[in-house]
Amino acid sequence: MNYIHPEFTLILQNNTVIKWNTIMINQNDFRYMRRGKQLLDLKKEDFALLQPFHQRGTHKKHALLLLHGFTSSPAVYRYLIPQLNHYDALVCPALPGHAESITAFAQSTAADWLNCAMKECETLFKEYQKVDILGLSLGGLLACKLNTTFRFNHMFLLAPALRLQMNIYKNLKLLAVLKKLGFCELRGQAGNMLTNQYAEISFRRIPIPALIELFTMISEYLWVAPTCPVDLFLGAQDTVVASVEVEKMFSHTPNTTIHWLENSAHVLPLDNDLEQITQCINQYGSHKEKKRASFPDK
Repeated sequence: MNYIHPEFTLILQNNTVIKWNTIMINQNDFRYMRRGKQLLDLKKEDFALLQPFHQRGTHKKHALLLLHGFTSSPAVYRYLIPQLNHYDALVCPALPGHAESITAFAQSTAADWLNCAMKECETLFKEYQKVDILGLSLGGLLACKLNTTFRFNHMFLLAPALRLQMNIYKNLKLLAVLKKLGFCELRGQAGNMLTNQYAEISFRRIPIPALIELFTMISEYLWVAPTCPVDLFLGAQDTVVASVEVEKMFSHTPNTTIHWLENSAHVLPLDNDLEQITQCINQYGSHKEKKRASFPDK
């Protein structure tokens, strides 16, 4: 399993802008972040991690769609994806604006993010017998919205941004005032995790229009309980998502298994309990394979 697609090509332009598979990336807009602090600039080779990931095998039975979080990218799954061992396809798009530049991010909308995920779903459901979905934070919210349109085989939700530890309505009013006063960006606060081993690649500054899109999307979301099996992972130390409120939303859903990760915060695929997430996904797949072997198709 190669994480970097061999067709990707790196071209440097004036040492600041990288053109990668027709996507323009502003090198100075990204940082390695942990707990809101900027740790390191990205090296030339790090930009491969931001790119959409598409891996397809010869079989067409089982696919997994992965959706990353707000201000994040496919790079957030760089340690999870190589450990997944039973899917015929692994697909992780870069949501519009997220892997490009702060300017492009400011121009992207919640509708753009949802439409991107929708198109990926449409493609996978045409090609594969079963499709699972895994979403982190914003990706988890998108997964829940997509669940009303598509019949997923299984959902893995990692700290889905259905409820936040803040007053969204007050923040929307504040952002509107700041925008009216001419402010364009806020300091990036990515990397809410406990570990000191990994870091999240994110924007060093967050455009106010993108924040307004996110908060509006969350505030307008109408909860619909999934009908397929769900594994919900919540970080016990999460300072972004209101985990207890999210747990209550799923607590009366009989098809949901809730996992509290005691040693993790919000960016679960880069935190201390990644192994627990990986084991759950792989055990689920192994169980299905054993069942298929015991009851072969006639």
